Amino acid sequence: MPHRPIAQATRRAAFIVAVALAALPAPVAALERCVQTLADLVDGLHQAQSLQSGGTVTLRLVAQTYAWSGSETIVLANRLNLLGGYNGDCSARTVDPANTVIDGLGALQLELYQAGLGLTVEGVRFHATEVLRVTAPGSCLAYGEEVNWRRTIVDTAYGDFRVDNACGDLVFQNNLLRVRYGTVLALSPHALAADAYVDNNTFLDATQGGALALHRWSESETATFEISNNIMWGSSGTDFSLYPTSGVPIVRAYHNIWGGIAVPLATNVGNLQVDPALDASGRPIEPSSPAINSGYDTPAGGLPAVDIDGGPRRIGSAVDRGAYESSVVDVTELVVTHAGDSGSGSLRQAILDANSLPNFNTIRFAIPGNTGAILIAQSPYPDIVTPMRIDGFTQSGAQPNASAWSNDATYMIQIAGAGGQVSHAFRVPPGAPAGTKLELRGLSIGGFDDAVLLQAGSGHVVRGNHFGRYDPGLLGGNDNLNAIFVNGTADGVHIGGIDPADRNSIAGHPDPAAGNGYGIHLGGSGDGHLVIGNLIGTYPDGNRAHGHRIGLRVATNLGVVLKNLISGNGDGLQVYGSDNLVVGNRIGTKAFAICLPPCSPDYALPNTHGVMVYADANDNAFNDNQVAYNGYSGVILQPGAAGNRFSGNRMHANGVFDLDLRDPSGMNPIDYDGPPIPPGPCAQANCDQNFPVLDAAWGTRRAGRVTGSLSSWNGVHRIEFFAGPACGAGGQGGAARYLGHHDIEVTGATMLPPHNGTVLFELPIGSSGSLQGQVITATATSPAGNTSEYSACVPYACDQIFAHGFDDAQAETCPAP
Repeated sequence: MPHRPIAQATRRAAFIVAVALAALPAPVAALERCVQTLADLVDGLHQAQSLQSGGTVTLRLVAQTYAWSGSETIVLANRLNLLGGYNGDCSARTVDPANTVIDGLGALQLELYQAGLGLTVEGVRFHATEVLRVTAPGSCLAYGEEVNWRRTIVDTAYGDFRVDNACGDLVFQNNLLRVRYGTVLALSPHALAADAYVDNNTFLDATQGGALALHRWSESETATFEISNNIMWGSSGTDFSLYPTSGVPIVRAYHNIWGGIAVPLATNVGNLQVDPALDASGRPIEPSSPAINSGYDTPAGGLPAVDIDGGPRRIGSAVDRGAYESSVVDVTELVVTHAGDSGSGSLRQAILDANSLPNFNTIRFAIPGNTGAILIAQSPYPDIVTPMRIDGFTQSGAQPNASAWSNDATYMIQIAGAGGQVSHAFRVPPGAPAGTKLELRGLSIGGFDDAVLLQAGSGHVVRGNHFGRYDPGLLGGNDNLNAIFVNGTADGVHIGGIDPADRNSIAGHPDPAAGNGYGIHLGGSGDGHLVIGNLIGTYPDGNRAHGHRIGLRVATNLGVVLKNLISGNGDGLQVYGSDNLVVGNRIGTKAFAICLPPCSPDYALPNTHGVMVYADANDNAFNDNQVAYNGYSGVILQPGAAGNRFSGNRMHANGVFDLDLRDPSGMNPIDYDGPPIPPGPCAQANCDQNFPVLDAAWGTRRAGRVTGSLSSWNGVHRIEFFAGPACGAGGQGGAARYLGHHDIEVTGATMLPPHNGTVLFELPIGSSGSLQGQVITATATSPAGNTSEYSACVPYACDQIFAHGFDDAQAETCPAP
């Protein structure tokens, strides 16, 4: 049966509505425009810089050529989505950059200043431009939003082509670049570390320089470039280099092809210096090109779902390198032709056949009819002991998710446990060969104790699936006790991905307090797992709770938990492991909230507890997460957890605690912050790092100063400031908006008698939105990476006496008009 969680009609709106994204504190404007002429395009870009600040402008370009020789500098006050490939009335779309061309006639100068609200450019060819740049300004209106540049062609640019993000991550995938002076990709993060995911691009024929140069401002935060499956070839200079004024970033390179390189690599795996054998269009010549079926299948951000012109991103045993995927199939394909549970043509027999073959195999579906099929498993499917891919999206009528916020995939293959009593659906058992790798895509799975059980092997991929009930109705599918359970020696599991098509939605159990069910459980001796972009604890729309007792447990090390929605569970996230990175997640919120202004949108979709960090969970980094509306606590750190750094997180509106270091429960006293006596691990959470004491905050509507003090051990501490409409429970926190950070140095602390040093501070703060009527709170992070609780909050005094020197003329008036 087909499963369409969100009706097509809800994905577009012909009028302006307020779309209040859960990551934002207030309703914002959303404008969608069908661009049919060059005048429409120019006007739409102007609206992106003048519409209500913090909104979203989506320009849908009709597939045609736009001859444009002008000059435009657009300072974006809103998120901009520039999307090509639409038919005449924008009711349908075919994404192929060859069909939507902005022809600069050798003279177009287009520069977009992106200040943290996000940008997506997709499905457009930029031809014969003089200047084409996405530029980062000196400050950010917000932090954590991505710049996405994907499935484009940039050719015969007369200058260079540059894409920069100073306020969040950069995703650069499936592009074909023929740029005279080469392409520059830049990260210059102001306040939080940022990553660039540069996957499956083809950089060719830079006649006046190198094909790709990386740039990081030397004074910026940590910048990491993940460079996978790219082709860089035919340049007059070094194909892959650092920009002349660049600082040294962290660069991890997997399975690229280049002619020459002048970049220090932190990771260098599978890269080739060999002619990629491309035709005149930049496609690999079949079947001989070394780019074919030789790429890296599990890059950090996940593979794109399709290639540059819309074909499947991976056809053979491995993804191709470069922007185009060839049609060369070098694997055995096994076809499921009926929904029965045994016999030739069944899924059970296909798995048995794949296990008997030595190399990587794919299982696809071709079940007759146009309504899909329910495959009822009377017992667990055979254990998986060889590399194989099971792809439900190969069934006629199935479609991957295309929504930026929810999961609107159409699933035509449902896997159901008979009577809801089957122990597991798919298992890689203990003792499976080390090379065993399972890839699951495009399935709806329910009715099992463990839908997916991974106990050995490595590099497993679970993307684009739905687990559990997909609707509360009578025919809405079956629940699983655990959706994805990883233990034993299973290593490097990838769950979800940056591409919306990779999103899994994981609905839970009707009574999350019963039993110990998990949405995702990461345990065992393996490490390096990635959990990216999933909905954990909700139905596929992301707005209705159906959670597990524990949404996500991370009991392993060196993993990444990135940009997931974790809501509707008992405990949203439990962390037992160390050296994990938890970034950009929304914990306790809906995927989105829609209302027509004036309105008060309901963002809440609470877990009971947002995040629980347990003893011996050390040196984890929590950056740029929103933890809000949870019933009891936002984040609790248990005694014995140390070195856990929290930066840029927005924790607010939780029932009892926003951020609590234990013991004791509640606001900790200002006490000794020195080394343990005798030396050893800290008994209290994050060594009971003291929070700052704030005295006052004042200024104009959007800029001011904060005075206070920090009593702590010697060294440079990071003070982070936040604003919110109200204090948190107990007078601490209320951190709905991140205002930035400053470093201050504490001196004078001594061991005997034990007492701290104290530093007084008066530090500037600034905000893209008004600070009038807000409260200010702060955290302190020690040199050892221990972050404090939030301080007691103080009201912000908005006074125009202090206007001059703080802000621009718009902020002179207090109160705000």
